[in-house]
Amino acid sequence: MKKISVLMTIAAVSLCLLSCGNKSKKAAQTAQETKSQVEVQQEEYIKMQLDSLAAELLRLKPLDFVKKTNDGNIALTDKEKQVKPDYLINATAINDLQTLSQKYRAATLIYVDKEVATLYEMPVADYDAALTKLYLDINDPKVKEIFSADDPTESFKSFYEACKENGRLHYFWDVAAAAIVEHTFIASQNSEKFLASFDDESASQVTLQIALLTIAMDDLAEINPEYKEINEALKPLGVINAISVDQFKEQLEQVKDQVSASRATLIK
Repeated sequence: MKKISVLMTIAAVSLCLLSCGNKSKKAAQTAQETKSQVEVQQEEYIKMQLDSLAAELLRLKPLDFVKKTNDGNIALTDKEKQVKPDYLINATAINDLQTLSQKYRAATLIYVDKEVATLYEMPVADYDAALTKLYLDINDPKVKEIFSADDPTESFKSFYEACKENGRLHYFWDVAAAAIVEHTFIASQNSEKFLASFDDESASQVTLQIALLTIAMDDLAEINPEYKEINEALKPLGVINAISVDQFKEQLEQVKDQVSASRATLIK
């Protein structure tokens, strides 16, 4: 953003000089054209950065943070399964959604929480029904493809390309942000269990994933109001900079309440 700020400052000075030195209609028109050019350059610059950020996020698999039971990375004992989590989203939360962005985010939250409910052998029929309704409302086959796949990585890449081609990239970032916020929230509820398979490298990778997403949304929110809600939801995660599992667990505990609030804002 420093390059963008410098560019905008130069443009602002140029506009001022034009205005002071020549009050004619032609000067005003030139100033307006200059401003439009700066805005276009700003957006193009961020788009180039987003391609790189998205590629890195996809490599880090933002939908594969909470591991499935059949991966062998999380194994709950019968005693642990008896204590059902009370922090999972209620499927009825979808009834009050108004915007498409909220529905993309809600589908992501429900997808993640359904995985956790499955770990605890809890009923998931309500989640399945909620997802079915959201698929119909969203009317985007790529979303159903992502959340129905055994490995969503390739589908998520295809989703990014489709969103980019159709000028709907903010929906990709809705899903990516919701996935990271929810995974972080779930991990903060029981870090000993959900981070059991983590080593220092994987903790650093998740930290990088969070950093990349917060950077992208902070830049986008400056020029596009569609990203302001996501940016606000991600802000509490900006303090996470762990390079080890122990450090990651400590930081999750520190931001636990804030992340809970962030999660709530995603569908409000």
